[in-house]
Amino acid sequence: MRRKHFLQIGTGAIALFTFDRIRQDAAQAQELRQNRICLQRLTGQIDRIMGDGITSEVQLLRILRLNSAPLNLYGDVPAIYREEAAIEGINHDIAFCQMCLETGFLQFDGDVRPEQNNFGGIGAIGNGERGDSFSDRRIGIRAQIQHLKAYATTQPLIQPLVDPRFSLIKRGTAPLLSQLSGRWANDSNYDKKIMAILRRLYELSGSF
Repeated sequence: MRRKHFLQIGTGAIALFTFDRIRQDAAQAQELRQNRICLQRLTGQIDRIMGDGITSEVQLLRILRLNSAPLNLYGDVPAIYREEAAIEGINHDIAFCQMCLETGFLQFDGDVRPEQNNFGGIGAIGNGERGDSFSDRRIGIRAQIQHLKAYATTQPLIQPLVDPRFSLIKRGTAPLLSQLSGRWANDSNYDKKIMAILRRLYELSGSF
């Protein structure tokens, strides 16, 4: 009886171990599938500059909060990005994540100063060059949106021109985020840095 009872327990333990292993393998396979889907979406549609963003104002605020952005000063920025990008047909997720990179999540730890209202680093080419200044944050964000549109398409602007460097861009040369490297910035990893923030934003929002 003892031997039979021991065998029964052993068989049960093996079965539980096997079931647990199958479950782990299934979870890993599901994660790999999700990563592949995420990669396909990120490199196929989500990285297209002209288009609709998928995140809400609350989700944009969340990634700012998690990166210690001074929301007491810039709590209205996510709403402005959604509004201004929608007018010109720009993906607000990309524009917003570009701002996060350029400003260090609104901490302005680079050459551009907060009072410039320059959220896209327009004209800031390094070596202490501070770039352009704008009258207020909405106009500064609008200039960034227009600058993105200049690269992404040959379509005309909807709103009056405020980007002082719009005419310097060869229109439609960078419809994808990956094509901004070497154009918007000399950094060969510029697009990858924005994409890393974009991917984190989507992970936090549960989009992937």
